[in-house]
This record gives sequence, structure tokens and C-alpha cells, in this order.
Amino acid sequence: MWSPGLFLSRRLSHRAAQAGLLVDVDGVLLRGRSPLPAALRMFRKLQRPNKDFLLPVVFLTNAGSCHREQRANQLSELLQAQVRPEQVVLSYSPLTMMKSLHHKHVLVSGQGPIRDIAQRLGFQNVVTVDDVRKHCPLLDVVEHSPRPAQSQLQKLPQIQALLLFGEPTHWESHLQIMIDVILTNGSPGSAHLPPGSAPQLPVIVCNPDFLWKSSAPSPRFGHGVFVLCLEAVFKRLSGAELQIEALLGKPSILTYRYAEHVLTSQMTSSNPTAKLKTIYAIGDNPLTDVYGANLYDRFLKHKAVTAEVRSVSMATGGGGVIEEEAELVSGARECRSVLVCTGVFDPTSAPPPSDQWAGLEAELLQPRHTVQDVEEALELILYREGIRSNHD
Repeated sequence: MWSPGLFLSRRLSHRAAQAGLLVDVDGVLLRGRSPLPAALRMFRKLQRPNKDFLLPVVFLTNAGSCHREQRANQLSELLQAQVRPEQVVLSYSPLTMMKSLHHKHVLVSGQGPIRDIAQRLGFQNVVTVDDVRKHCPLLDVVEHSPRPAQSQLQKLPQIQALLLFGEPTHWESHLQIMIDVILTNGSPGSAHLPPGSAPQLPVIVCNPDFLWKSSAPSPRFGHGVFVLCLEAVFKRLSGAELQIEALLGKPSILTYRYAEHVLTSQMTSSNPTAKLKTIYAIGDNPLTDVYGANLYDRFLKHKAVTAEVRSVSMATGGGGVIEEEAELVSGARECRSVLVCTGVFDPTSAPPPSDQWAGLEAELLQPRHTVQDVEEALELILYREGIRSNHD
């Protein structure tokens, strides 16, 4: 683990930054709705007297149940900082690039204002699970309470794709309706089709987090657990593997490319000739934060995507329906993973069973730096970049 004492041994300057920060939220800055003390100290060191940040910062989170304006306001209030909406990248943010799906009828799942979120992202024809339940009341027999008689949709169209923003509140209803939609090729009011009789509808998953750190003593189930259930039920009923067209949020390569684009926009807004060379990705989860940052570092160093990186990219949402990905320019030289010990990762606990990491490269699960908390992470980064904080 890096020692903060080294920070005092180097003379630092106020030279122009060539680095940017990707900072996770839950387990790094917040525990539930409470800011971590180290996060408050970190922001005092990161901000200039005018409240601007010393480095470009993107708050990169796999959350997806609210608008980015709401998340930015929450972070500003809790962390005593000025966080702008354009600095927040949520798990669903890269969906703005999936323009080939924007005109299709899509079923969205999750919590919060999911219909409005999808429409703001560019999707013109949005159907929710509640819409399906109201139009087809015989499908959900687990829920015994009376259904509302009206839906926002006059007619239930044939669904052409599924967007999973995050974990829903009533898993059993969502599992049933989603399976119906997939096995009927988008017409859930009809009977299931024979396996293999029609191509599977595209399924887009945002936020693959299996666990996340809240105020509870131990990590909580994330959206990845719900997706695991969906995959298991689909396979049991159809005998086939559920095909995920794209996986967004960390560790998706597309999500990191999108986040780099946001970092570069911040940097060049004040200095058009500035170049982003190093990205520091601070997180608490080896399976998403560390793996994603290391995977993106490999991508940056290859530049031309090799077959090896392409296969991993497809598996983590870096390809598929995202033909607009070519619009993103990746100019950074490296992405360095920084793991903190205030969230999912606990250095005092036994390592997880090996089958939890099945299919993942062990090398990509190893962080470039391990620190105690986000304050120590910032000290390490400022030291490496030769930047003096206002509190030095």
C-alpha cells in the first residue's frame, strides 16, 4: 500500500494538469447517504479557492435510478463541493450513443423516473413493465392487488429491445414480464414461441455490479444479481444462454471511452491545446472498478484494437449495437486503477471464492495502486503529477 509520507518528500508545483480523475461514488465518497470523512477532506484539497477542481473530475458511478442533475445536486450538498451535471456519468449515460435503437419500441426496467430518463437519452418509444402489466393483467399472477385500469400507452406495441437500467423493486414481476417479452419476440400477450424459432431480442444491461457498499455492515446485492437470476430463468425455460447485446457501466470499455470524452471536454474547455495523458480511476470494487480501469488501460496501450481486446470488449459491452462508438476519440496514454479500502474491498477479509471470478483475467483484477481511502488516493495522484494542493 502506498505511504502518504512519500508525498512530503517531493517539491510540487502548480503546472498545468495532464491528468484526470474518474471517481466512483458508493464506497468511495459515500456510505449510503452519508459522506465518508476522508471524502470531505479530499475535496478540500482538490478544490481551488474559487471552488474549481485542480484536475478534471468525472464522477463515474454504476447507479442509474435518477437524472444526472439530481445526482450532481446530491453530491454537491453532501460533499460541500460544486459538482456540475456534466461531470456525472451514470451507468446508462452511453445509451445516448445507441442511436440505432432510439426509434425502436424498448422495454425499460429499473427504479426512479425510468421513462423520462430513457426519453432524455433519445429513446422515442418507451414501454415500462407496468405498461405491460396493465395491458396484459393475466401475466403477473404473483401480485394479487387490483391493477390500475389505465396505462400511459393507448396500445401495447411489439417490443423490439430491452433496456435494464438497474434493479427493480418487485423482482418476481419483472422476471416474469421480461421472460414473456423475450420468449414471445416482443409480444407478451401471446404464448411463448418454440425455442430458436425467432432471433432473440437485443438485451442491454446497465450496471453489472454484483455487490455494492451501502450503510449496511456487509455489501448488498446489486443489479448484477438480478441479471444473474434473469439468465438462470431464461436458460431453464429455453435451454439456451441469454445473449446480452451490450453491457454498460463499469467495467465496460465503452463507458470508460465515454468518460474519457467527458474528461477531455472539461480539460479543453479552458485550454484548447491541453492534452489528457493519464486517467486515474478510483474505486472500491475489484470486479468492476479495478477490472474496468485495467481493461481500458490495455485498450489505450493497444490503440488499434487487437482480437484479444475486441473479444473482451464485446463481452463487457464495447461493441455490438454501438456503431456510433467510432465518434469517441481515445487520446490518453494510460488508465491507472486505484483501489480504496472503504467499500466492497476489505483487505482484512478472506479473498472471494475463485468461481466468483470465473471468466475474468486475474491480471486485470490487480490494482495499480491500493490506498486506504480517497484522500490518500488524491495525495498519491497529486504527488505523481507534481501538483500542489491548496492545503499543502
